[in-house]
Amino acid sequence: MEGRRITADLLLMHAPAYFDFREEKHVYFPFMSTSGDVPITPVYEFFPMGFKSLKEYIGQYGFDVQIFNLCSYMLQNKEADIKKLIEGIRADIIGIDLHWLVHVQGALAVAELVKEVHKDVKILFGGISSSYYAKELIRYDFIDFVMRGYDTHKPMAALVTEVKGEKRFERVPNLMWKKEGQVVENPMDYCPDHMNVGITWKEVPEDSKTLLPLHDIISTTNAGCKKGCGWCGGSNAAFRRIYGGKNSPVFKSDEALEGEFASLRYISDVSKFNFYSCGNYNLSDKQLRDYLERLRDHHFKSINYEEYWLPSRERIRSMVEICSNSIVTLSPESSNQRISKLAGRGNYSMSEMEEFIDYSLELGLKEVDIWFFIGMPEQDEKAVWDDVRYFEHLLKKYRGKLVVPLICPLMPFLDPASNFFENPDRYGYRVFYRTVQQHREGMQHASIINRLNYETKWLSREQIVKMGYKAIRELFLLKAEYNAVPGTVVSSVVRRLEDAMEFIDVIHRIDNIRDERERNRELRAVEEEIYRRNQEVFFKGVLNQAFPVERKHGQRWFDYV
Repeated sequence: MEGRRITADLLLMHAPAYFDFREEKHVYFPFMSTSGDVPITPVYEFFPMGFKSLKEYIGQYGFDVQIFNLCSYMLQNKEADIKKLIEGIRADIIGIDLHWLVHVQGALAVAELVKEVHKDVKILFGGISSSYYAKELIRYDFIDFVMRGYDTHKPMAALVTEVKGEKRFERVPNLMWKKEGQVVENPMDYCPDHMNVGITWKEVPEDSKTLLPLHDIISTTNAGCKKGCGWCGGSNAAFRRIYGGKNSPVFKSDEALEGEFASLRYISDVSKFNFYSCGNYNLSDKQLRDYLERLRDHHFKSINYEEYWLPSRERIRSMVEICSNSIVTLSPESSNQRISKLAGRGNYSMSEMEEFIDYSLELGLKEVDIWFFIGMPEQDEKAVWDDVRYFEHLLKKYRGKLVVPLICPLMPFLDPASNFFENPDRYGYRVFYRTVQQHREGMQHASIINRLNYETKWLSREQIVKMGYKAIRELFLLKAEYNAVPGTVVSSVVRRLEDAMEFIDVIHRIDNIRDERERNRELRAVEEEIYRRNQEVFFKGVLNQAFPVERKHGQRWFDYV
């Protein structure tokens, strides 16, 4: 792509969480066997789903809208000159998502570089974190617009129209912009009760025919959530804070869902794909049945559901009827029901969960994944080890069955707008970074420990990170013991985890040196060791705890390069 010209009226660009991670020698990205359900790297190449619906919707007005996943491109093209690539862009607007705050350093760095190269190109920020931090973001001299909102299709179409036409930006709802150097805040009055645009699957990245290709489609029925988990920036309370008291969830209209599922016919062989149903925990049993009816004729390879409550037998039967290879993900966050409740869950005990697992497997459910978090209220080191021991019980009880325990620390950031971020003292938290700029600078710490923006009364930042690594290591060893994961795979993962644990100590000591010259001198002494380890994380592929085998980049639905 370097040397080619990228043209668009609106270019939607996804930046890496850290720029430029490819050549970084002073910031250490330790291996952690990617903890999420989606196999991604620590620079989070997963862009928000809204990119796809914006491309389709604004394109209907006759505008050329393109998606460019710069993060994935950089992962796949180690030697590419990004400044030269940006010089080849011809776009009126470049929209950069700051949806998840983890992208703050990379998104701002890319925006600054684009503005340096193309002074007349309008730089636009959008997404949840952009909406929350709009008043701060618009004051950066390299950002021209910030679009707020959970459904920005109509405002974005209006903005592109004005950029291409009369430039009367006061007519664009939800927009923050600058007029003669002064910030103008248009009313955030486009807050629809339903989302009327769905995802389109007319385009998916080509399968590069590599071993173990990743064929995933993701869908969500709504914006926001019914639930109030205290750590989550997408919770009901957070949604109200960000969007002027608007309650959530805001569901997609029937027409939007019909269009979304109709577009699946453009995928040549949908039977190769896993369908990830994100947010189905907001649906009643009847709503889920209606949703599943839309899936009936597509014959996905597998379907993954997230659930907040324990699904009823009827709900499981409906899932299995649609697809025999159905997977349910539960996130009680802790085996201790009090900690689970303080985290925003706690609506079932572990014994009740095991009853659910028993009848679900009997009804033909293929797999149950169970997530615990580290960094929850009243959770100390003993509580974390209790979680690991409980997972050992599950591995022993369900040996030979697909009951998959997973654990990870909440990192790097506690979400802005979440209850814990907004009222840390009340919930036993301490927040180190509060502004955009503080988070941006925090992401530039050499030590992963110092990149965390929070700690709790029960676990310090250092304990959260180290307990995370210890717990993941122990869980992998238990999975080998109970034949849940091949021993050779576990040995490789554990070796890399142990190396990371040792080197984290080295880098954290250096990062805490107060004298800047001495700190930089010591970082220079280990920079080749940092670089070597970073290369192993970013260029060997991706793996996650649920499927800990390396797979190459480039086959995922969000790998638009």
